[in-house]
Amino acid sequence: MSEDKKTGRARGEDWWRTGIIEMSPGVIRLRGYEIQDLIGRVSFPAMIWLMLRGELPSEDQAALLG
Repeated sequence: MSEDKKTGRARGEDWWRTGIIEMSPGVIRLRGYEIQDLIGRVSFPAMIWLMLRGELPSEDQAALLG
């Protein structure tokens, strides 16, 4: 993590970037998908699949978790 030279603390943009999620001011991406594109369009089981597998599931795959 990068540190702010004045405070010695980690910069905020480094706190929220992983292989699963990216968060920065005005941006939230889950596995590369904009969160606003997923909300209301993707079921909870499909979101779990996306987080675990890195891709949106087929209907049959989502049914495995539902």
